[in-house]
Amino acid sequence: MATDIDKFVHDQLSVWPAVAAKYRALKAAQTRQLPLGGLLATLQCNPGRVEPPESGCPLCEENYLPHQHTLPFEGRKGRKYAILVNRAPIFPNHLVITRDVHAPQTIWHRYPDMLDLSRQLGDYVVFYNSPNSGTSVPEHAHFQACPKGYMPLERTAERLLRAVRSAGGSIPPSIREDLEYVAEVRDAQLFHYRRFTRGVFFLRAETAKSMAKMFYRLLDCADLVEGETEPRFNALTFFSEGEWRSVVVLRTGTTALGLKPGAADMAGFFVIPDEELFASLDGNGLREVLETVSLSAEGEKQLLWRLVRTQPKIEVGIVSASEICFEIISDGAGPQHVGYREGKIDYNGALYDELVFEAATISTLFAEPSFILYQVPIGIGFHWERREDQRFAGSLKFIVEEGKVRAVNVIGLEDYLLSVIASEMAPTASVEFLKAHAVISRSWVMAQMARRRERKAAPLPFACDNVPSLVTWLDGKQHSSGSEDDEIIRWFDHEDHTRFDVCADDHCQRYQGLTRVIGHGAQEAIDATWGEVLTYDGKLADARFSKCCGGRTERFSTAWADEDFPYLTVQDDPWCDIHDPALLSKVLNDYDLETKDFHDWTIRYSREGLTRLLERRTGRNIGALERLEALERGGSGRIKRLKVTGTEGSYVIGKELMIRRALSETHLKSSCFDIQLTPDEVILRGHGWGHGVGLCQIGAAVMAEHGHSYREILAFYYPGTRLSRDETA
Repeated sequence: MATDIDKFVHDQLSVWPAVAAKYRALKAAQTRQLPLGGLLATLQCNPGRVEPPESGCPLCEENYLPHQHTLPFEGRKGRKYAILVNRAPIFPNHLVITRDVHAPQTIWHRYPDMLDLSRQLGDYVVFYNSPNSGTSVPEHAHFQACPKGYMPLERTAERLLRAVRSAGGSIPPSIREDLEYVAEVRDAQLFHYRRFTRGVFFLRAETAKSMAKMFYRLLDCADLVEGETEPRFNALTFFSEGEWRSVVVLRTGTTALGLKPGAADMAGFFVIPDEELFASLDGNGLREVLETVSLSAEGEKQLLWRLVRTQPKIEVGIVSASEICFEIISDGAGPQHVGYREGKIDYNGALYDELVFEAATISTLFAEPSFILYQVPIGIGFHWERREDQRFAGSLKFIVEEGKVRAVNVIGLEDYLLSVIASEMAPTASVEFLKAHAVISRSWVMAQMARRRERKAAPLPFACDNVPSLVTWLDGKQHSSGSEDDEIIRWFDHEDHTRFDVCADDHCQRYQGLTRVIGHGAQEAIDATWGEVLTYDGKLADARFSKCCGGRTERFSTAWADEDFPYLTVQDDPWCDIHDPALLSKVLNDYDLETKDFHDWTIRYSREGLTRLLERRTGRNIGALERLEALERGGSGRIKRLKVTGTEGSYVIGKELMIRRALSETHLKSSCFDIQLTPDEVILRGHGWGHGVGLCQIGAAVMAEHGHSYREILAFYYPGTRLSRDETA
């Protein structure tokens, strides 16, 4: 195509005298060179670059001038382009490649077209300006192209990437100060160029598919300015020695010293329309231009971290039922069903022991939804229980569990947390609160995953060499205490799950897929804290949390095993007694907003009604209820052991959650209550919602609204812990 381009340009200029004059002027244009960041930058004085305002889009066909020629180019999936001679050139044979339809400037889905074009043009480099990065026509999608060799950064990339290719993909020692390996996707490699300015990356690949994956992964890791559709960047692409090569310069600013730097400028070829500025601009001025529009040092550091960070996978049990309706988004087959039959999974008439629908979990980025589960129950056993359709990222696995089919989501840990913090609290809550929640949710779940690995690795006792002895040993592992018939002391924890790491409901952490991830707050919180966990004495902290402590936090042993942790203390919490509807609607999800009395509440039962309720919930018949007595309370006032006395006997129940279950058709809000008995009624006056151990979600959200940072929130609720980045992240 290169020969055709030369003829095309010649023919066009022969019938367009005004533009031909601009190309002739380029030959006499003033230029000078200045050393800049390890390159020899070129300055071009080009007053003709400034064009009068257009009455319509100059890239739309209806606005072409009568003598304007076009050359067709077809991209992927039928996208059509017109190649034009640039009316305001800065290079010889300067081209514009414009879409045949009026559509906004964007690189999404169009980078493969850019690759194809660079290969067809041969000795040309194709370049692109994102909408707020130097383009003069952001309302119409287009590329530009010029012969190779004019832009200093392009020449440098060609030289360095040729050396990498000659070294079999490794960076030769002679250029390691200039080039840093970052990542690869199949045959595509990404390098960070350490000179010139911040945010410069070089890419190389033999296949367009790998090159595009690497390119979009880089862009996905870049910051997005609020209200804009893609990161601010400039890109150059060319085809050399049987491979594609690209230069990408990520940036933040748009203007500097009255200039609006585009791809050429950010590649070291500075176009200066003003003759006075051209004459006065020196190396310090050029550095000021780059410093103003380039990434900050912190921004570049964060970008590089995003590109190399990883996330372990977690298995989350979502829903268990005799039949489950699901949909794999990418296959277009619509809703499908799996069911339980003959001890196996029935799918389309075939039986499986396990059924897996794989989906890639990108280790450095947030994954997109890959499947839907229909009619998933949430809030199981609680007063706000309901069903909803949910979208999930990651892989979908079906297993057989207790005579039913269980749907399990295999997903990256950070992608899982993105949903958790948006499911536990509203994603519109303060980012500092969401950061705090990201840290504690990550700490808690990683502690559970570590314990599951330990349990799986632990050998069975030597004596368990037959089924009866194994059953006896397993019975001894139940969460209970007390050996008398009149004691019902139980608690529920992560060890109840053996086929996956955690469940999706309040028993572990709410995980309702990507349905509730609205806005950028949750992503910002996960991104800012990626891999950060709480530790105490060098070990992962068991960072428990509940909805509302009721004014005072509780110790671990009140709700779970008879052990306590120094960082899960009893202390006053002045933050959670809040009744501001506007603030609550900002931090709570819709179903939580239905509970108005989360801090102070009252429940009334008739004696006869409570007698029947207790018998139904505990399976114990002790005659008519006579008395409820708190035998033991935790530091917050939550009852740890409750004695129930009737006309025909008595029993003691505990711990915290067992008490809440026994005294409600669903769950009592907490076990922190006082008991009043009248001849006809039993009145429970209580405080808080949940077990009260660790972080109080409403209290922490209010702290953030009052300006406290996530570090301050964590220090308040988990005294003595340290914030650190987990080594597996």
